Amino acid sequence: MNGFWWSLVELSSGFLASDEREAVLGDILESGDSGPRAFFGVLGLVVRRQAVAWMNWRPWAVLMAVILPLGFLLSIVSHETSDGSAIYIWMYANNWDWALTKNPGFWRFLGETSISIFFTYLTLGCWSWVAGFVLGSLSRGMERVNGWLLCLILMLGELGAPRYFEYVIEYEHRAFGLARLFDGNRVVFDVAFYRVLFPLIVQVVLVALPALWGMRRARSGLKAGRFVHLAIAITVIVTLLEMVTHEPSFWLFVGPRITGLYPQPAFWNPILHVRRLLEPIQYWPILFLMAHALRKRKLKPVVV
Repeated sequence: MNGFWWSLVELSSGFLASDEREAVLGDILESGDSGPRAFFGVLGLVVRRQAVAWMNWRPWAVLMAVILPLGFLLSIVSHETSDGSAIYIWMYANNWDWALTKNPGFWRFLGETSISIFFTYLTLGCWSWVAGFVLGSLSRGMERVNGWLLCLILMLGELGAPRYFEYVIEYEHRAFGLARLFDGNRVVFDVAFYRVLFPLIVQVVLVALPALWGMRRARSGLKAGRFVHLAIAITVIVTLLEMVTHEPSFWLFVGPRITGLYPQPAFWNPILHVRRLLEPIQYWPILFLMAHALRKRKLKPVVV
């Protein structure tokens, strides 16, 4: 069997349980089947296993309650993040003037902008990691399939995000009588890179990869006491609440009561105040991964 067919066999067998995957690959090596025969045999087995798994209610519950809402929410936040940072990147990358470097105010503004963009990216990456961690904790043998489903929802969300923001603007204009503002940033998004490619880069690097990383970390399990598990559960809940309250317009799809409260500061100001107090908690994945790395290094045997 050549390398191409063996790669397909390994890729398709990844959707099987680890024990069954090893047994299947071992049988293929011993049988000496041709590449196409081995691949379609494994593919048929995967389809049968998945058909049985999806007859249960749990995969559908995870899909509808976790993958769909978190996937679309992360796509919306990712597109908002890429658009916001693209404006400043365009200002510096496409309009660089060496004469500005002699102005102290230029460096101060550049520093403030860089720090703001860095923490925006860091927040999106942490949110994505937590979303993947939650999904991986709930998957129970469906990690590979759910990972692909999440990536599919993210891709669909990226395609639909521009239409979503158009809908929000139109809704605000019709329902609340909010004035349309002149889009002074249109010149930025007339450039194809900032309009098409940059949002895709942000979603892959800051959403898809951290989410898959979080899924993998959850799949590997966590050996800790009850207190640690309780602390992680609380921080996960707080982080998810941070995510769903970040973009108030996301709730326009919930119902008229929420949408009626959307433009009222009296409704959102208390929520925003609580969000600011709890903001540091959303970076807990960094401490979690650092603690895990230190623990792993401590448990690593010393070779003399």
